[in-house]
Amino acid sequence: MRSLVTVLSLAALLAAGAPASAKGDGTSSPPAAAPTASAPPAAAPMASAPASPQDPAAARWCAPELASLPGEVCAFLPAREAPGPRVLVIFLHGVVHPDSGWQWAQQRGAARAGARHGAAVIMPRGRRGIGPKTMEDWWCWPTASAAQTAHEDALLAEWDAARAELERRAGARFERVLVFGFSNGAYYATSLAMRGRLPVDGYAAFAGGSGARYLQRAGAQTKLRAPVFVGWGGKDPAHKDQVALAKMLRRLKWPSRSLGKPRAGHAMTDEQVDEAFAFLTGRRGGDKAPGRGRGARTR
Repeated sequence: MRSLVTVLSLAALLAAGAPASAKGDGTSSPPAAAPTASAPPAAAPMASAPASPQDPAAARWCAPELASLPGEVCAFLPAREAPGPRVLVIFLHGVVHPDSGWQWAQQRGAARAGARHGAAVIMPRGRRGIGPKTMEDWWCWPTASAAQTAHEDALLAEWDAARAELERRAGARFERVLVFGFSNGAYYATSLAMRGRLPVDGYAAFAGGSGARYLQRAGAQTKLRAPVFVGWGGKDPAHKDQVALAKMLRRLKWPSRSLGKPRAGHAMTDEQVDEAFAFLTGRRGGDKAPGRGRGARTR
């Protein structure tokens, strides 16, 4: 089983021919989009190499081996479900340069995590035109309040429709729904959690999310407090945001758990994924993978 280190590294982004931001968000107002790391960890081993920007297949959002649902939502169903309540993970990607094909690496990592833990996964797509200046036209999530006003209702409707369609195909309802976010997706997942925006059973933020004041204010007023898992790598330049998030959750007495990996970079490790599933579902599982618990190594 390949490592589940799921990375959208700056090396990959720069290979796509676009600049990247190195500044983390520590402000007291909503960021335009989540920051990315400035040190390039190596991408995890993939089932196949991502398409190049010149490859026509790169324009296809879903990796070829995944099912495609309406609204450009990708889906994975495990060959063997874990015992107990049926689990659906909504995986929110990091920033993706258009037509680069780099979203496939994240999708494949999310599918491997689903396979390890016997959970179904849907992988929706963000929106273009809402990112920071250097990534304005990239696929991102609406972390700023103005972008949420413009796009959030439509996004959540897409997720609901995708869930309903996957339940139809699977022939049964999902009894637990979790939101996993990576990088920019983790910042957005944190926002959704603090605002109590979704009736889900838990959130996991990997290599993203912050303890900004506006999030603390929102969280203090939220009655729907789904548990939150926070994972970060000590070699990720933006990891102080996630440390601040973990502290904020403790101050709010929010149900939460965190796991930092000192040797990991901008990634989500096997151990962090396992701990997230264990905390949010109350059960442990997953096949052991080589290099478990280690972050990506610099290439």
